[in-house]
Amino acid sequence: MVGFAMAMCLVAMLSIVRLEQQRDGVSAERVILAETPVTLWRSDTMKAGPLVVVAHGYAGSRQMMQPVAIALTQAGFTVATFDFLGHGRNRAPMTGDVTSIEGTTARLVEQTLAVTEAAQDATGVVGPVSFVGHSMATDVVIRAAERSQGVAAVVAISMYSDAVTPTAPEQLLIISGAREGRLRAVALDRLRQIAPEAVEGETVTEGRIARRAVASPGVGHVGVLYSPVTLAEVRDWIGMATDRTLSGPLPRIAPWLAALLVSLIAVMWQASGLLGPKRAGPVRMGRRLVLILTAPVVPALLVAILIPPGLGGLYAFGALAGYLGTWGAVQLALLWRANVLPERPRPLAIGMLLIWGLGLFALALDRYGAAFVPVGPRLWVMWALLPGTVLFCLADAMVVTRSGWIAAGIQRIQPLIVLLGAMLIAPALGIAFTVIAVMVLFWLVYGVAGASVRRRSDPVSVGLALGIILAWSIAASTPLVAG
Repeated sequence: MVGFAMAMCLVAMLSIVRLEQQRDGVSAERVILAETPVTLWRSDTMKAGPLVVVAHGYAGSRQMMQPVAIALTQAGFTVATFDFLGHGRNRAPMTGDVTSIEGTTARLVEQTLAVTEAAQDATGVVGPVSFVGHSMATDVVIRAAERSQGVAAVVAISMYSDAVTPTAPEQLLIISGAREGRLRAVALDRLRQIAPEAVEGETVTEGRIARRAVASPGVGHVGVLYSPVTLAEVRDWIGMATDRTLSGPLPRIAPWLAALLVSLIAVMWQASGLLGPKRAGPVRMGRRLVLILTAPVVPALLVAILIPPGLGGLYAFGALAGYLGTWGAVQLALLWRANVLPERPRPLAIGMLLIWGLGLFALALDRYGAAFVPVGPRLWVMWALLPGTVLFCLADAMVVTRSGWIAAGIQRIQPLIVLLGAMLIAPALGIAFTVIAVMVLFWLVYGVAGASVRRRSDPVSVGLALGIILAWSIAASTPLVAG
């Protein structure tokens, strides 16, 4: 086992080295432009090329757009990535009606234009600018391009936008993941605006208009950002629009990022052995467990629906805290009545999970994958969520410890289904729909690490640590929308 732990440490270190090597010849400068956190990417070996502004999707961040930024920078372009309002390191929340083009979208377009102008001034790059957007940002960059002078090209990744017309944008590349069937249909429809018989993979032209739609094989809505097909298409399309012939290797971030994160989980699994031998499992709860699993559904659902969605000035967080806290409190009360009492926590177990979860895994993800460190108002959001997440994770750890694998699965999945139902009933809560995905990933990563500690320690220590990490995770990754 010691040998396996050492091997996983070596894999983690090799992965970090390889991820850093992907940036060879590239410099990344973090600045504030137009009141927005921006990273300016420049080549260390080539003369500064045309500017490309790269924008992320909903609940994304400029870290998520690193593969595109690095591929373009290594090809000689100057690249600006930035955090939209309410995302990443941007401390200002999104404002306006998120369902209206004249609301939030208009504000994001204005932000994109302001960042573009400021990036041109900061870099001294003159000439036509290109735009790259993912998901939500596709509509934003297409509308920004409409209002800009001298746009070279627009690239829309996972696109949905009603702003595409037969005449605009003039140079438009649409990329979808092969698993994004609905968005591929949208892309093909926009392609056929100028060539009714066109098919995927075909470049069609009409006068000054050029349009192309492609599907990156084997990937979905997030994986499309890492696909070599995506990176090559983006680079070549903007190169063609700016009269540049480009070649060379593309960054390979996805396999090394996956290797890093998996190896870190394996390291934690092995490190838990420092807590001592595995404990004997407690007696399962039997029929009482059915009540404990189902009793929180109605009260938690009601709390999520009835709490004002904009409580505290930001949408959804008050309702989320109430929902999770109610779920945990009901289960803890029933456990208490069943004489299942909390054990005395072990500081070593808590500290080990927190140091690994927030000091290693979270920082690695934040540098190489997506924004995962709460800053500014997100710290206050984390503290507001903390009572609810701690109660929720304490109850979860105590229930799962006394459950078989079927009951444990219900314990983890059922709160997500009920939360999704609450979002359908109360659409304002649905602004935080990405919390569902965050919690799925939370259980896949931190739940696995917590299980290794729980087997050698106690459920209370694990519940306390995971409660803190869950509050951190939701606060760091959920968009801030002004209530």
